[in-house]
Amino acid sequence: MGDFRSFRRAKREPARPMQHVVDPADWSPETLLDISNWSYHITGADIAELNSGIAAVKRKGIPPEDIQQSDFPLEGFGNVLRDVRHELTDGRGIVMLRGFPSHLLTREEQVIAFLGLGTHLGDLKSQNKYGHILGHVKDLGGSYSDPHTRGYMTNEEMRFHSDACDYVGLLCLQTAKAGGASRVASSVTVYNRMLENRPDLAKLLTEDLYRSRVGEVNPGELPYFKQPIFCFHEGYFSAAGLGAAIDKAQDIPGVPKLTEAQKDAIALYRQTVEECALDIDFRQGDIQFLNNFVMLHTRREYRDWPEDARKRHLLRLWLSDADGRPIPRDHREGRGGKGVELAGVKLNVPLDVYAI
Repeated sequence: MGDFRSFRRAKREPARPMQHVVDPADWSPETLLDISNWSYHITGADIAELNSGIAAVKRKGIPPEDIQQSDFPLEGFGNVLRDVRHELTDGRGIVMLRGFPSHLLTREEQVIAFLGLGTHLGDLKSQNKYGHILGHVKDLGGSYSDPHTRGYMTNEEMRFHSDACDYVGLLCLQTAKAGGASRVASSVTVYNRMLENRPDLAKLLTEDLYRSRVGEVNPGELPYFKQPIFCFHEGYFSAAGLGAAIDKAQDIPGVPKLTEAQKDAIALYRQTVEECALDIDFRQGDIQFLNNFVMLHTRREYRDWPEDARKRHLLRLWLSDADGRPIPRDHREGRGGKGVELAGVKLNVPLDVYAI
């Protein structure tokens, strides 16, 4: 069994535009093939602490959306989670926790434990226009090509992307009948390879591109926003994903069409991501945490079970960490750092995907 704490021996140098980035989040897929080297197995003592936290929240009658770290104290496991946060910020940017006891808990208890655990890494953020601070990744029969449909509501393979927060956490409750592997890639590695092969195209991705808000807008807001893919701030490299939001923005009135050079840059970026990608088979009880500013993620297309109780089902958290990796101020204050904030929408926690 390895040790996920690469931050203890990691090397980072100040990052500068159009120079090779030296960062511990620069890894190739071959180095992460052995999941035990970057995972932590939840122990019996950890499970006892989770159960105590669940009992305390239920005894006090705290609504799931109001759970704070102080409501869910973790001692030994809390120390592990501090190291997980450190690894997300200063290490590889990804950690797998294995052995979450979902099969021993009711849905309410699964939710309380996952939210409580998450508060030890950051602040819970809304993930959609409904104010959900707990997401359900499950096929609802939608189409990924629909401009107002988020990919997690389908069973289709999605483009690599990053979410609008520092850290995303995915807890596997049920696996698919076939397919559905988690896919990850390092944005740092993608940038370095593009810089080496086509610096002219890499430079284009340090400039603004238009992104669709996928219908999640406040009154008076534009249905799109602008943001570069590759950023440099306070000596740190950070990146946003180049997912379907870029493609969907092209159909919005007022958004300029991509130039041929931009199309070439996007094509090379997506080709390079595929070359840097690692496929991971989720197991029931796995929790994958990753840093959106150095990591990209997606999943393979999957075929599901016919019975609803057996369908592929992941719970998702979006977490913001004001003391996390330095990113440009307008990104942290915008959608990139604080999830989906819509006026008049109260934060809430649906216990199932259909409760919306």
